[in-house]
Amino acid sequence: MAAKSREASRAVDQAQPKHPSLRRLSVVFAFVLLAVVALVCVTLARLGALPVEVLAAAILIDLVVTVAIIVGLIRTGWFGHRWSFWLTAALATVLLVANLGVGKVTYDLWRFGDSIQPPSDETITYDIIVPTAGPTKLAELAGQSVGLAADDDQADNVTQTLTAKVAVNIAQQDNWQAVVQSVSDGSTTAGIIQDAQWQLLAELSPEQYGGLRLLDQFEVTVEPTADSTSSPTPSASTTSAIPPTDAFVVYISGIDIPGNISNRSRSDVNILMVINPTTGKVLLVNTPRDYYVQLAGTTGLKDKLTHAGIYGIEKSVDTLDALYGININYYLRINFSSLLAVVDALGGVDVDSAYDFTSGGFHFVLGQNHLDGEQALAFSRARYNFAEGDRVRGENQERVIEGLIHKLTDPSILANYASILAAVQTSIQTSMPQDEMFSLVRNQLASGQQWTVSRTAVTGSDASDYTYSWPSQKLYVMIPDQASLDAAKAEISSVLSGQ
Repeated sequence: MAAKSREASRAVDQAQPKHPSLRRLSVVFAFVLLAVVALVCVTLARLGALPVEVLAAAILIDLVVTVAIIVGLIRTGWFGHRWSFWLTAALATVLLVANLGVGKVTYDLWRFGDSIQPPSDETITYDIIVPTAGPTKLAELAGQSVGLAADDDQADNVTQTLTAKVAVNIAQQDNWQAVVQSVSDGSTTAGIIQDAQWQLLAELSPEQYGGLRLLDQFEVTVEPTADSTSSPTPSASTTSAIPPTDAFVVYISGIDIPGNISNRSRSDVNILMVINPTTGKVLLVNTPRDYYVQLAGTTGLKDKLTHAGIYGIEKSVDTLDALYGININYYLRINFSSLLAVVDALGGVDVDSAYDFTSGGFHFVLGQNHLDGEQALAFSRARYNFAEGDRVRGENQERVIEGLIHKLTDPSILANYASILAAVQTSIQTSMPQDEMFSLVRNQLASGQQWTVSRTAVTGSDASDYTYSWPSQKLYVMIPDQASLDAAKAEISSVLSGQ
C-alpha cells in the first residue's frame, strides 16, 4: 500500500513542471500586465482619448484573458499554494474593478454623445386658446368651430391629432394672427397656434393676450422632409464632416423658456463660434435678436432674426448662412435657463465684465468676476441695465461662453466629468456627430492646445417696421449696418483661413 502511495506521489511530481516558481512568476506577470492595461484604459476613457469602440474591445479582451487565466489556475490546483492564490485573487480583483471603471466611463461617454444628438423628428407644441370666459374643458369643444392657420405646414397633422381627442369643426384662417383674431372677436370658439406664437403674442400684443386663455396643449411630430425651412432635417451646411484640425463654424442658438429643448421656439441668442484648431483661435460673432433680415426661403417682408426659430432651427441656420455668406457646419442649441446647472458642475466660471452693474440681485464689478450658475444666468440675461440694451446683453453672453470655453479646456475638470456630463446633456443639443465630437476632444488632449478667444458683434440702427411673422403692426427692429457686417465677415474669413 505504501509502495503504491510512493509511486503515485512520484507520478504527480513528474507531472508537475520542473520550474513551478517560474510558472507562478509568469502568471503573476501576466496578471500585472493585464491590470496595467485595464488601468491605462480607465485613464484614456476619462480623458476621452480613445474611440468608444476601441475601449469596448479592450474591456472585452481584458476580461476574457483574465477569466481564462483564473480558470487555468483553478484547474491546475494553484489554490493549493496560498500566497500564489491570494496574490492572483488580489490582481484579479484589481482587473475587475479597472474594467468596471472603463465600462462605466465608456458607457457615460456613449450615453452623453447620444443624448445631445437632435432627434430625427422635431416636436412642436401647439396651444388651444379660448377667451378668458370661454370653455374650461377640452370636451366642451365638441361640435364647436376651432380656428387653424391654413399656412401652417403641419395643419393636417394638427387636425388629425386634435380630432382624435375631440370632434371639432376646423375653421381655416389665413395665418396664425387671423386665428387669434377669430377667437378674440368670437368668430370661433377656440383656436390652435404654436406655443412659440403664443409666447410671441404675449410679448407683442399684451392686451389681446390678456383677453385669451390657454385651454390645453398637445404635441405633434414633424416628419423629416427635404425642405430644411420646415423641418429639422439637417441641410447640407450642417452635415459636412470635418477633420479635427480643420476650421469650422458652429451656430449657438440660445433659448430662454422651459420645456423640451428640441421644441420650436424663438432664438434669443444667436452667436457664431468660428473655431480653428490649428491656430487655436476662436471667434464669437453675436447677431442681435432684433436684426432685420430676410428669412431663408421667404420673400417680401423681412423679419427679426429671433423669429426664424419659430420655423425650426434650420431656418435660423440658413438665414445666417445667407447673411454672412458662409456655411455653418453644426448647430448647438442651448437652454440658458439650464445654464446654471452647467456652470455649477464646472465649479463656476471666470467672466470679465465691461460694466459695473447690478442685476437679478447680484452685483457685477468692472473687470474679473467669478460666477456660479445663478450669477452667470443673471449676467447673461441683463438687458435693461444698459443704454444699448440687447447689444450689451449679447456681448455679456459671449463673455460667459468665453469663460465656459476656458473652463472646459482645463484638464482639471476631468475629475468631475460625471456631474458635468449630467448637467450638459439636459441643457444642450448639437448636430455634430458623436465621432467628430470625440475626435476633437482627442485632438485637444493630444495637442494641449491653448485657445485665444476674441469677440465681435454686428450692429445696426433702431427702427420700426412690419415683419414676416407679424405683418399687422410695426415692431421694433434693428436695421443692419453694412460696415459692421463687412467687418465681421472679414474676421470670420481670417479665422477660417488661419491668418
